Amino acid sequence: MSAVRYRDGRAGPEHAAARRALAAAALTFCWPWPAAAEQYRQGVYLSSQVNVAADGRNIVGDAANEPSLALNPLDPANIVVSWRQFDSVASSFRQGGWAYTADAGEHWHFAGTITPGEGRSNPTLDVDALGHFYYQSLHFDPSYTFVQDIQVIKSLDGGRSWEAPVFAYGQGGDKAQMAVDRSGTASDGHVYLVWRDCLAEKCFVRSTDRGASFQPPLAIPSTPTFGTMRIGNDGELYLAGRLEPPEFDPEQPDRNLHRHLFSRSLNARDPAQIPTFDTREVDLGGLAPLFLFKQNPNQYGPVGDVQVGVDASTGAMRGQLYLLATVDPPGEDNLDISFVRSLDGGDNWSAPVRINDDARSQHHWNWFGMMGVAPNSRIDAVWYDTRDSASYKVSRLYYSYSWDGGQTWSKNVPVSPAFDTTLAYPHASTKIGDYSTLVSDANAAHIAYTATFNGEQDVYYLQVFPDCNQNGQSDVADIAQRRVGDTNANHLPDVCEAIRVLGDIDADRDVDQADIDRVLAGRGRRAAPGDPRDIDGNGTINVLDARKLAAACTRPRCAM
Repeated sequence: MSAVRYRDGRAGPEHAAARRALAAAALTFCWPWPAAAEQYRQGVYLSSQVNVAADGRNIVGDAANEPSLALNPLDPANIVVSWRQFDSVASSFRQGGWAYTADAGEHWHFAGTITPGEGRSNPTLDVDALGHFYYQSLHFDPSYTFVQDIQVIKSLDGGRSWEAPVFAYGQGGDKAQMAVDRSGTASDGHVYLVWRDCLAEKCFVRSTDRGASFQPPLAIPSTPTFGTMRIGNDGELYLAGRLEPPEFDPEQPDRNLHRHLFSRSLNARDPAQIPTFDTREVDLGGLAPLFLFKQNPNQYGPVGDVQVGVDASTGAMRGQLYLLATVDPPGEDNLDISFVRSLDGGDNWSAPVRINDDARSQHHWNWFGMMGVAPNSRIDAVWYDTRDSASYKVSRLYYSYSWDGGQTWSKNVPVSPAFDTTLAYPHASTKIGDYSTLVSDANAAHIAYTATFNGEQDVYYLQVFPDCNQNGQSDVADIAQRRVGDTNANHLPDVCEAIRVLGDIDADRDVDQADIDRVLAGRGRRAAPGDPRDIDGNGTINVLDARKLAAACTRPRCAM
């Protein structure tokens, strides 16, 4: 097993025991173990290339974009990524690429296209509560002249192999999205697909048998497009998207700015009922640009899907709904990442919140917004951002998070190196794809995105996390493992806040061995009023104070 090595030649950190454990686990489950992937660093965050050869290196001359990502709920180290695979950047022929990892993204196994020799596009992934992965894509006819149908393909072994494709819909289609129910309710295992460019506006299908078959297509009012779907805690189905005009017109750019839509079905979870939907417009602080506008950082592609999220925690914010979108706000500002929330199932929505904290400028483009909602109520947002280049061509990924349901957001931080989004377009595909994907777990956000670090379009995996104390570890893990304290239980380490921590004698906002040593050094002395070493307040510094302090340590075993 080769060590991680960064692009500048530096060796990555070695954790021998952990690596031996991973290797043993891989052998136990017979996972193939490819070489470590190529990586690019931005601060503590690493982007690892996914579409790599067996030796972990870049495949020169190909192209990969439109990545989707899913995490195995039974094995967090097992992640699968899908994408559009162009074996040659000089060809428009695209297939269904995919790769999997068994070690949380340190090594990626790209075994080839999912049905070799068949044209596929717009792939998306999801996973059910049993850890079975689902791969949805448009499927072209044998002559590669039109979209013949939409298919769903299932993996029962963590993405190592795939079953035969299942027909979901015929007669064309575009920009399909998928959601799999993991609610643990009676609808657990339902599979839903929605897409655009369909006959009679019937752009939705449902499977009630874990993807073995799909029911006839149905219409959704106003046909939301270029969006996402999520499942509610009781099996409700939520969709977000845009209201498209009947056609795009480069001479009338206002016709290419769309309103945002939210749809929901409360009976799609019931296999005995025909799903019905209600749709409403939502104000996200600006309209939704799509194609055909000047200095589009994605050339002839969209600037991001409308994201919908649901809080599935057991806490006070359970059931809250969230929308995030790339919008064209009023004024000279080009594109912003905007957010709203609903506390009543989507009947009413909050005022929009601007997440990107850069100056409002006609030279700043914040686009391809992605959102995930963690099981501990944290909301993660990542997007492409040009603020550091002031050029629509050069972006990097930025990250922000919220612990209060999106009312406030953390300071934006860059999490990837910069890259030119206008490089190396595949033949007849003048864009970097239509979307990237983010999925959140309790500790971090997992992102699959397209970048051009190699001078060509490639797919990368990136894990980002709250790290206010800048120690290279998730704040969530720091607090859970008592590396830091969180006295007021607001998910922020005490060292990041101007608060007084009881027992913090040396004022470093941690209670550790250094504080105990200060108490022991004053043992037997009388304490002046307010002396922080007199923990029990009896006027004397003694061993009882040290014992009470040891019980309050914010670090494991009171380590410093």
